Amino acid sequence: MGRTKDERYVLWLYKLAKEDGDLEGTYNRYEVGQMAGLHPKAVDTICKLLVQANFIRKEGDEDIHLTPHGVKLCEQLIGESGG
Repeated sequence: MGRTKDERYVLWLYKLAKEDGDLEGTYNRYEVGQMAGLHPKAVDTICKLLVQANFIRKEGDEDIHLTPHGVKLCEQLIGESGG
């Protein structure tokens, strides 16, 4: 199933947080972008949109974490694809 860059990005962030056992864990936005196969410029654009939509929150210059709203979005996306 094809995903948008935004969806891929937020799902990678969710995956990392889930693996660490902390859905509100903080991660470097560019490292998440690299895992999602995105260029740093694309990461900046996507993060700006995701912050505006209240799916992620910024911590400092480069760190981000999921909001409860973002967690719901990811769970919904995962549910649509069947896991």
